[in-house]
Amino acid sequence: ELASRLAAEPYFVDFLREPPEPTGEEADDADLEAPKIYEQIPAWEELEERLQQYLAQYNETVRGSGMDLVFFKDAMVHLIKISRIIRTARGNALLVGVGGSGKQSLTRLASFIAGYKTFQITLTRAYNVNNLIEDLKRSEER
Repeated sequence: ELASRLAAEPYFVDFLREPPEPTGEEADDADLEAPKIYEQIPAWEELEERLQQYLAQYNETVRGSGMDLVFFKDAMVHLIKISRIIRTARGNALLVGVGGSGKQSLTRLASFIAGYKTFQITLTRAYNVNNLIEDLKRSEER
C-alpha cells in the first residue's frame, strides 16, 4: 500500500499553460504571457513534451551553443523543484552533484521558463574579492 502511494506522488508546475493568442484587439498594456497557475502534471509524457517546447525556444533565443537535454523522470523532477525554488521570493538552492549531471543546464532552463535573465561568474586563478564586487555590480545592471 505504501509503495503504491509513493509511486503516485503528485507534482505541480506553473508552466503548462500556453500564452493567450493575440487577436490584434488587445490594449497596449495587455498581458500576453502564459498564466502562472500551479497545476498537477497530467502525465510525465505531457510534461516532457512541454519541456521539449521550452528547450527548443531556449535554443532559438539564447546565443551560444544550444542545450541538448534528455528529460527522464528524475531530471524532470529536479527541474520542477528548481523551478519552484527560484520562483519563490528570495528562493535559492545549493545544487550538489557530480560534474556533468545537468545542474547548470536544468537551472538555465528553469530560469528561462520563469522569464529570468541569468548571469554567470567566470572564475580565474587571479579572481579576487574586487572581481566579485565588479561582477555583482554588473549582474545588478542587467
